[in-house]
Amino acid sequence: MDAHRPRRAPARSAALVVVLLTLTACGTSSPDVETPAAPTTAAHGIDGGGAAEVAAPARALVLVGEDGGSTLVDLETEERTTLTEPRDDLASIQGDGRLLYLAHSAGDRTSVDVIDTARWTVPHGDHSHSFRGGPRLLGTLDGDGIPRITAGEQRAVLQFDGELLTLAHDALGDGLDAAPRIGAAATGPVVPFAGHLLVPNGGGIHVADDDGIAVPGDGIPCTDPTDVDITRVGAVFSCAEGAVLFTRAVGGAVAGESIPYPAGGVPAAQLSGRTDRPDLAGVAGNGAWLLDVRQRTWTLLPSEVPLVRAAAIGDDDGRTIALDAEGRVRILAPDGTLLARTDPLVAASLADAASRDRVQLIVDGQYAYVSDPVAGVVHELDHLDDLRATRIFTDLDPWFVQLVG
Repeated sequence: MDAHRPRRAPARSAALVVVLLTLTACGTSSPDVETPAAPTTAAHGIDGGGAAEVAAPARALVLVGEDGGSTLVDLETEERTTLTEPRDDLASIQGDGRLLYLAHSAGDRTSVDVIDTARWTVPHGDHSHSFRGGPRLLGTLDGDGIPRITAGEQRAVLQFDGELLTLAHDALGDGLDAAPRIGAAATGPVVPFAGHLLVPNGGGIHVADDDGIAVPGDGIPCTDPTDVDITRVGAVFSCAEGAVLFTRAVGGAVAGESIPYPAGGVPAAQLSGRTDRPDLAGVAGNGAWLLDVRQRTWTLLPSEVPLVRAAAIGDDDGRTIALDAEGRVRILAPDGTLLARTDPLVAASLADAASRDRVQLIVDGQYAYVSDPVAGVVHELDHLDDLRATRIFTDLDPWFVQLVG
Protein backbone atom coordinates (compact mmCIF):
# COMPACT_ATOMS: atom_id res chain seq x y z
CA MET A 1 0.00 0.00 0.00
CA ASP A 2 1.51 3.34 -1.17
CA ALA A 3 2.05 5.89 1.56
CA HIS A 4 2.09 8.56 -1.14
CA ARG A 5 5.32 10.47 -0.71
CA PRO A 6 4.80 13.90 0.87
CA ARG A 7 4.68 16.95 -1.37
CA ARG A 8 4.20 20.44 -0.02
CA ALA A 9 1.29 22.29 -1.55
CA PRO A 10 1.35 26.01 -2.31
CA ALA A 11 -0.23 28.30 0.21
CA ARG A 12 -3.95 28.85 0.00
CA SER A 13 -6.27 30.80 2.27
CA ALA A 14 -9.00 28.90 4.07
CA ALA A 15 -9.34 26.80 7.16
CA LEU A 16 -9.96 23.08 7.32
CA VAL A 17 -13.60 22.23 7.87
CA VAL A 18 -15.01 18.73 7.77
CA VAL A 19 -18.38 18.94 6.09
CA LEU A 20 -20.73 16.16 7.06
CA LEU A 21 -24.00 17.62 5.82
CA THR A 22 -23.13 19.58 2.69
CA LEU A 23 -23.21 17.53 -0.48
CA THR A 24 -21.98 18.83 -3.81
CA ALA A 25 -22.47 17.82 -7.44
CA CYS A 26 -25.66 16.12 -8.58
CA GLY A 27 -27.50 18.35 -6.09
CA THR A 28 -29.13 15.37 -4.41
CA SER A 29 -29.27 14.14 -0.86
CA SER A 30 -27.22 11.23 0.36
CA PRO A 31 -28.73 7.83 -0.42
CA ASP A 32 -30.07 5.82 2.49
CA VAL A 33 -27.56 3.49 4.09
CA GLU A 34 -28.48 -0.09 3.31
CA THR A 35 -29.50 -2.17 6.30
CA PRO A 36 -28.06 -5.68 6.45
CA ALA A 37 -30.54 -8.50 6.11
CA ALA A 38 -28.79 -10.57 8.76
CA PRO A 39 -26.24 -8.74 10.91
CA THR A 40 -23.54 -11.26 11.72
CA THR A 41 -20.65 -9.02 12.73
CA ALA A 42 -21.26 -9.37 16.47
CA ALA A 43 -20.74 -13.11 16.19
CA HIS A 44 -17.51 -12.54 14.26
CA GLY A 45 -16.22 -9.94 16.70
CA ILE A 46 -16.19 -7.12 14.13
CA ASP A 47 -17.06 -3.68 15.45
CA GLY A 48 -18.86 -1.59 12.85
CA GLY A 49 -18.44 1.55 14.95
CA GLY A 50 -21.99 2.69 14.20
CA ALA A 51 -21.73 2.00 10.47
CA ALA A 52 -24.25 -0.38 8.87
CA GLU A 53 -23.18 -3.66 7.36
CA VAL A 54 -24.10 -3.67 3.66
CA ALA A 55 -24.47 -6.48 1.18
CA ALA A 56 -21.62 -5.37 -1.10
CA PRO A 57 -18.62 -3.03 -0.77
CA ALA A 58 -19.70 0.64 -0.77
CA ARG A 59 -16.94 1.69 -3.14
CA ALA A 60 -15.89 5.32 -3.46
CA LEU A 61 -12.95 7.41 -4.56
CA VAL A 62 -11.51 9.92 -2.11
CA LEU A 63 -9.70 12.74 -3.88
CA VAL A 64 -7.61 15.49 -2.31
CA GLY A 65 -6.59 18.57 -4.25
CA GLU A 66 -3.28 20.40 -4.20
CA ASP A 67 -4.81 22.85 -1.73
CA GLY A 68 -6.00 20.22 0.75
CA GLY A 69 -9.68 20.29 -0.16
CA SER A 70 -11.05 16.75 -0.36
CA THR A 71 -14.06 15.08 -1.97
CA LEU A 72 -15.63 11.61 -1.76
CA VAL A 73 -17.14 10.32 -5.03
CA ASP A 74 -19.61 7.44 -4.62
CA LEU A 75 -18.87 4.98 -7.43
CA GLU A 76 -22.45 3.68 -7.56
CA THR A 77 -24.33 6.97 -7.65
CA GLU A 78 -21.48 9.36 -8.65
CA GLU A 79 -22.70 11.63 -5.87
CA ARG A 80 -19.99 13.85 -4.36
CA THR A 81 -19.50 14.70 -0.71
CA THR A 82 -17.15 17.45 0.43
CA LEU A 83 -14.94 16.16 3.25
CA THR A 84 -12.58 19.09 3.85
CA GLU A 85 -12.18 22.64 2.63
CA PRO A 86 -8.78 23.98 1.45
CA ARG A 87 -6.14 24.88 4.01
CA ASP A 88 -2.86 26.72 3.42
CA ASP A 89 -0.40 24.68 5.52
CA LEU A 90 -0.75 21.23 3.97
CA ALA A 91 2.43 19.15 4.32
CA SER A 92 1.37 15.67 3.20
CA ILE A 93 -1.68 13.66 2.12
CA GLN A 94 -1.92 9.96 2.92
CA GLY A 95 -4.54 7.24 3.37
CA ASP A 96 -4.88 3.65 4.53
CA GLY A 97 -7.83 2.50 2.41
CA ARG A 98 -10.40 3.75 4.92
CA LEU A 99 -8.93 6.66 6.88
CA LEU A 100 -7.60 9.86 5.31
CA TYR A 101 -4.67 11.67 6.93
CA LEU A 102 -4.04 15.36 6.18
CA ALA A 103 -0.83 16.62 7.79
CA HIS A 104 -0.28 20.31 8.46
CA SER A 105 3.06 21.83 9.46
CA ALA A 106 3.66 24.32 12.23
CA GLY A 107 7.43 24.73 12.62
CA ASP A 108 8.97 21.45 13.75
CA ARG A 109 5.61 20.06 14.85
CA THR A 110 2.99 18.50 12.61
CA SER A 111 -0.73 18.10 13.23
CA VAL A 112 -2.55 15.32 11.41
CA ASP A 113 -6.30 15.50 10.87
CA VAL A 114 -7.70 11.95 10.74
CA ILE A 115 -10.90 11.58 8.70
CA ASP A 116 -12.96 8.40 8.65
CA THR A 117 -14.60 7.81 5.27
CA ALA A 118 -16.72 5.14 7.05
CA ARG A 119 -16.53 2.75 4.10
CA TRP A 120 -14.52 -0.45 4.40
CA THR A 121 -14.48 -4.22 3.96
CA VAL A 122 -13.08 -6.82 6.35
CA PRO A 123 -11.91 -10.12 4.75
CA HIS A 124 -13.13 -13.06 6.86
CA GLY A 125 -11.91 -16.38 5.48
CA ASP A 126 -14.05 -17.43 2.52
CA HIS A 127 -16.25 -14.31 2.75
CA SER A 128 -16.06 -10.69 3.82
CA HIS A 129 -18.04 -8.02 5.66
CA SER A 130 -18.59 -4.55 4.19
CA PHE A 131 -19.65 -1.41 6.07
CA ARG A 132 -20.93 2.04 5.25
CA GLY A 133 -21.56 5.03 7.50
CA GLY A 134 -21.27 8.81 7.48
CA PRO A 135 -17.82 10.36 7.07
CA ARG A 136 -16.49 12.27 10.08
CA LEU A 137 -13.45 13.97 11.51
CA LEU A 138 -12.06 11.70 14.23
CA GLY A 139 -9.64 14.26 15.62
CA THR A 140 -6.07 15.49 15.32
CA LEU A 141 -2.76 13.88 16.26
CA ASP A 142 0.46 15.84 16.84
CA GLY A 143 4.08 14.84 16.48
CA ASP A 144 7.49 15.78 15.13
CA GLY A 145 8.34 15.65 11.43
CA ILE A 146 6.29 14.65 8.41
CA PRO A 147 4.42 11.45 9.33
CA ARG A 148 4.29 8.19 7.44
CA ILE A 149 1.21 5.95 7.39
CA THR A 150 1.31 2.19 6.93
CA ALA A 151 -1.80 0.02 7.05
CA GLY A 152 -2.30 -3.63 7.85
CA GLU A 153 -5.19 -5.85 8.91
CA GLN A 154 -7.67 -3.13 9.99
CA ARG A 155 -4.95 -1.26 11.83
CA ALA A 156 -2.64 1.56 10.82
CA VAL A 157 0.67 2.79 12.15
CA LEU A 158 1.34 6.53 12.09
CA GLN A 159 5.08 7.19 12.32
CA PHE A 160 6.40 10.50 13.59
CA ASP A 161 10.11 11.07 14.20
CA GLY A 162 11.05 8.47 16.83
CA GLU A 163 7.44 7.73 17.77
CA LEU A 164 4.73 5.33 16.62
CA LEU A 165 0.96 5.48 17.10
CA THR A 166 -1.21 2.45 16.37
CA LEU A 167 -4.78 3.13 15.24
CA ALA A 168 -7.06 0.09 15.43
CA HIS A 169 -10.07 0.51 13.15
CA ASP A 170 -12.36 -1.31 15.59
CA ALA A 171 -11.33 1.03 18.43
CA LEU A 172 -11.90 4.34 16.67
CA GLY A 173 -14.98 4.96 18.79
CA ASP A 174 -12.69 5.31 21.82
CA GLY A 175 -11.16 8.43 20.30
CA LEU A 176 -7.68 9.15 18.99
CA ASP A 177 -6.33 9.96 22.45
CA ALA A 178 -6.65 6.25 23.25
CA ALA A 179 -4.19 5.33 20.49
CA PRO A 180 -1.02 4.04 22.16
CA ARG A 181 2.21 5.99 21.55
CA ILE A 182 5.51 4.16 21.75
CA GLY A 183 9.06 5.30 21.19
CA ALA A 184 10.72 3.49 18.31
CA ALA A 185 13.65 4.07 15.98
CA ALA A 186 12.61 2.77 12.56
CA THR A 187 14.45 3.10 9.27
CA GLY A 188 11.46 2.26 7.09
CA PRO A 189 7.73 1.61 7.18
CA VAL A 190 6.42 -0.11 10.32
CA VAL A 191 3.39 -2.30 9.78
CA PRO A 192 1.01 -4.12 12.17
CA PHE A 193 0.71 -7.80 11.33
CA ALA A 194 -0.69 -10.84 13.18
CA GLY A 195 -0.81 -9.06 16.53
CA HIS A 196 2.75 -7.79 16.20
CA LEU A 197 4.65 -4.86 14.75
CA LEU A 198 7.20 -5.41 11.99
CA VAL A 199 9.95 -2.82 12.46
CA PRO A 200 12.81 -2.07 10.02
CA ASN A 201 15.99 -1.17 11.90
CA GLY A 202 19.69 -1.89 11.73
CA GLY A 203 19.67 -3.40 8.26
CA GLY A 204 16.85 -5.85 8.92
CA ILE A 205 13.17 -6.29 9.71
CA HIS A 206 12.44 -7.21 13.32
CA VAL A 207 9.31 -8.56 15.00
CA ALA A 208 8.08 -6.61 18.03
CA ASP A 209 5.03 -6.73 20.25
CA ASP A 210 2.45 -3.94 20.33
CA ASP A 211 4.56 -2.10 22.92
CA GLY A 212 7.49 -2.02 20.50
CA ILE A 213 9.51 -4.58 22.47
CA ALA A 214 11.46 -6.84 20.14
CA VAL A 215 10.56 -10.53 20.13
CA PRO A 216 13.65 -12.71 20.73
CA GLY A 217 15.27 -13.80 17.48
CA ASP A 218 17.28 -12.39 14.62
CA GLY A 219 15.77 -9.98 12.14
CA ILE A 220 15.53 -10.76 8.44
CA PRO A 221 18.12 -8.79 6.41
CA CYS A 222 16.63 -5.96 4.36
CA THR A 223 18.61 -3.08 2.89
CA ASP A 224 16.77 0.19 2.23
CA PRO A 225 13.17 -0.91 3.00
CA THR A 226 10.97 1.38 0.94
CA ASP A 227 7.51 -0.14 0.97
CA VAL A 228 5.34 -2.82 2.61
CA ASP A 229 2.10 -4.49 1.51
CA ILE A 230 -0.27 -6.89 3.21
CA THR A 231 -1.17 -9.74 0.86
CA ARG A 232 -3.31 -12.83 1.29
CA VAL A 233 -0.11 -14.74 2.08
CA GLY A 234 1.49 -12.29 4.48
CA ALA A 235 3.31 -8.98 4.85
CA VAL A 236 5.82 -8.17 2.10
CA PHE A 237 8.60 -5.58 2.41
CA SER A 238 10.38 -4.17 -0.65
CA CYS A 239 14.14 -4.24 -0.10
CA ALA A 240 17.18 -3.53 -2.29
CA GLU A 241 18.01 -7.25 -2.48
CA GLY A 242 14.45 -8.48 -3.03
CA ALA A 243 11.46 -8.95 -0.76
CA VAL A 244 11.03 -10.06 2.83
CA LEU A 245 7.87 -12.04 3.56
CA PHE A 246 6.35 -12.47 7.02
CA THR A 247 3.69 -15.13 7.61
CA ARG A 248 1.73 -16.43 10.58
CA ALA A 249 3.37 -19.47 12.11
CA VAL A 250 1.85 -22.14 14.34
CA GLY A 251 1.02 -20.87 17.81
CA GLY A 252 0.64 -17.23 16.83
CA ALA A 253 4.29 -16.56 16.12
CA VAL A 254 5.46 -14.63 13.05
CA ALA A 255 8.04 -16.13 10.70
CA GLY A 256 10.10 -14.21 8.14
CA GLU A 257 11.95 -15.25 4.98
CA SER A 258 13.81 -13.57 2.14
CA ILE A 259 12.75 -13.72 -1.52
CA PRO A 260 15.84 -12.43 -3.36
CA TYR A 261 15.77 -11.00 -6.85
CA PRO A 262 17.35 -13.08 -9.61
CA ALA A 263 21.04 -12.24 -10.08
CA GLY A 264 21.51 -8.76 -11.51
CA GLY A 265 17.86 -7.78 -11.03
CA VAL A 266 17.05 -4.08 -10.77
CA PRO A 267 15.06 -3.50 -7.57
CA ALA A 268 11.54 -2.08 -7.55
CA ALA A 269 11.09 0.81 -5.12
CA GLN A 270 7.44 -0.03 -4.61
CA LEU A 271 5.22 -3.08 -5.05
CA SER A 272 1.45 -2.83 -5.54
CA GLY A 273 -1.53 -5.10 -5.95
CA ARG A 274 -5.17 -5.62 -5.09
CA THR A 275 -6.15 -5.85 -1.47
CA ASP A 276 -6.09 -9.40 -0.05
CA ARG A 277 -4.59 -10.96 -3.18
CA PRO A 278 -1.38 -13.03 -3.48
CA ASP A 279 0.53 -11.13 -6.20
CA LEU A 280 2.44 -7.84 -6.27
CA ALA A 281 4.11 -5.92 -9.09
CA GLY A 282 6.46 -2.97 -9.38
CA VAL A 283 8.40 -1.04 -12.00
CA ALA A 284 11.97 -2.20 -12.61
CA GLY A 285 14.06 -0.54 -15.32
CA ASN A 286 12.01 -0.49 -18.54
CA GLY A 287 9.80 -3.36 -17.41
CA ALA A 288 8.15 -4.60 -14.24
CA TRP A 289 8.61 -7.32 -11.67
CA LEU A 290 5.75 -9.67 -10.87
CA LEU A 291 6.08 -11.30 -7.46
CA ASP A 292 4.05 -14.46 -6.91
CA VAL A 293 4.05 -14.41 -3.13
CA ARG A 294 2.62 -17.92 -2.83
CA GLN A 295 5.38 -19.43 -4.98
CA ARG A 296 8.08 -17.01 -3.74
CA THR A 297 9.10 -16.29 -7.33
CA TRP A 298 9.96 -13.16 -9.34
CA THR A 299 9.15 -12.80 -13.04
CA LEU A 300 10.49 -9.91 -15.11
CA LEU A 301 7.89 -8.50 -17.50
CA PRO A 302 9.71 -6.71 -20.35
CA SER A 303 8.28 -3.64 -22.09
CA GLU A 304 9.35 -1.86 -25.27
CA VAL A 305 8.23 1.42 -23.67
CA PRO A 306 9.41 2.31 -20.14
CA LEU A 307 6.81 1.74 -17.44
CA VAL A 308 6.09 4.26 -14.69
CA ARG A 309 3.47 2.37 -12.63
CA ALA A 310 2.61 -1.30 -12.20
CA ALA A 311 0.17 -3.26 -10.03
CA ALA A 312 -0.68 -6.95 -9.90
CA ILE A 313 -4.33 -7.73 -10.58
CA GLY A 314 -3.90 -10.94 -8.62
CA ASP A 315 -6.42 -12.97 -10.61
CA ASP A 316 -6.19 -16.60 -11.72
CA ASP A 317 -4.55 -15.49 -14.98
CA GLY A 318 -1.70 -13.76 -13.14
CA ARG A 319 -2.18 -10.48 -15.02
CA THR A 320 -0.42 -7.20 -14.29
CA ILE A 321 -1.70 -3.73 -15.13
CA ALA A 322 0.81 -1.01 -15.93
CA LEU A 323 1.08 2.61 -17.04
CA ASP A 324 3.79 3.40 -19.58
CA ALA A 325 5.80 6.59 -20.04
CA GLU A 326 3.62 7.60 -23.01
CA GLY A 327 0.50 7.64 -20.82
CA ARG A 328 -0.99 4.33 -22.03
CA VAL A 329 -2.44 1.74 -19.67
CA ARG A 330 -1.44 -1.85 -20.47
CA ILE A 331 -2.40 -5.33 -19.33
CA LEU A 332 0.46 -7.84 -19.32
CA ALA A 333 0.34 -11.61 -19.17
CA PRO A 334 2.62 -13.46 -16.70
CA ASP A 335 5.25 -13.81 -19.45
CA GLY A 336 5.05 -10.12 -20.36
CA THR A 337 2.85 -10.58 -23.44
CA LEU A 338 0.76 -7.47 -24.13
CA LEU A 339 -2.91 -8.39 -23.76
CA ALA A 340 -4.52 -4.96 -24.09
CA ARG A 341 -3.51 -1.31 -24.34
CA THR A 342 -5.28 2.04 -24.34
CA ASP A 343 -4.50 5.20 -26.25
CA PRO A 344 -2.39 7.76 -24.35
CA LEU A 345 -4.56 8.96 -21.44
CA VAL A 346 -2.27 10.92 -19.12
CA ALA A 347 0.65 11.97 -21.33
CA ALA A 348 0.47 15.63 -20.28
CA SER A 349 0.59 14.81 -16.57
CA LEU A 350 3.55 12.47 -17.04
CA ALA A 351 5.39 15.14 -19.02
CA ASP A 352 4.87 17.75 -16.27
CA ALA A 353 7.48 17.46 -13.51
CA ALA A 354 5.06 18.95 -10.96
CA SER A 355 2.36 16.34 -11.56
CA ARG A 356 4.28 13.23 -12.73
CA ASP A 357 4.64 11.73 -9.26
CA ARG A 358 0.97 12.40 -8.54
CA VAL A 359 -0.39 10.22 -11.37
CA GLN A 360 -1.86 7.18 -9.64
CA LEU A 361 -2.89 3.73 -10.87
CA ILE A 362 -5.37 1.91 -8.62
CA VAL A 363 -6.89 -1.50 -9.33
CA ASP A 364 -9.79 -3.51 -7.91
CA GLY A 365 -11.50 -6.70 -9.01
CA GLN A 366 -12.92 -5.22 -12.23
CA TYR A 367 -11.70 -1.68 -12.76
CA ALA A 368 -8.53 0.34 -12.92
CA TYR A 369 -8.52 4.02 -11.98
CA VAL A 370 -5.93 6.39 -13.44
CA SER A 371 -5.67 9.95 -12.18
CA ASP A 372 -4.74 12.87 -14.43
CA PRO A 373 -3.84 15.95 -12.33
CA VAL A 374 -3.24 18.22 -15.34
CA ALA A 375 -6.65 17.50 -16.91
CA GLY A 376 -8.41 17.30 -13.53
CA VAL A 377 -9.99 13.91 -14.24
CA VAL A 378 -9.91 10.27 -13.18
CA HIS A 379 -10.33 7.54 -15.81
CA GLU A 380 -12.20 4.33 -15.01
CA LEU A 381 -11.20 1.34 -17.19
CA ASP A 382 -12.67 -2.17 -17.21
CA HIS A 383 -9.70 -4.55 -17.08
CA LEU A 384 -12.04 -7.51 -17.55
CA ASP A 385 -13.02 -6.06 -20.95
CA ASP A 386 -9.69 -5.15 -22.59
CA LEU A 387 -9.42 -1.82 -20.72
CA ARG A 388 -12.67 -0.45 -22.11
CA ALA A 389 -13.19 3.11 -20.87
CA THR A 390 -16.33 3.05 -18.74
CA ARG A 391 -16.39 6.50 -17.07
CA ILE A 392 -14.41 9.70 -16.74
CA PHE A 393 -14.84 11.68 -13.53
CA THR A 394 -14.29 15.35 -14.37
CA ASP A 395 -13.99 18.72 -12.61
CA LEU A 396 -11.60 17.35 -9.99
CA ASP A 397 -8.17 18.21 -8.59
CA PRO A 398 -6.75 14.68 -8.14
CA TRP A 399 -3.39 15.24 -6.46
CA PHE A 400 -4.13 12.26 -4.23
CA VAL A 401 -6.63 9.45 -4.79
CA GLN A 402 -7.56 6.44 -2.72
CA LEU A 403 -10.19 3.77 -3.24
CA VAL A 404 -12.31 3.01 -0.18
CA GLY A 405 -15.08 0.55 0.51
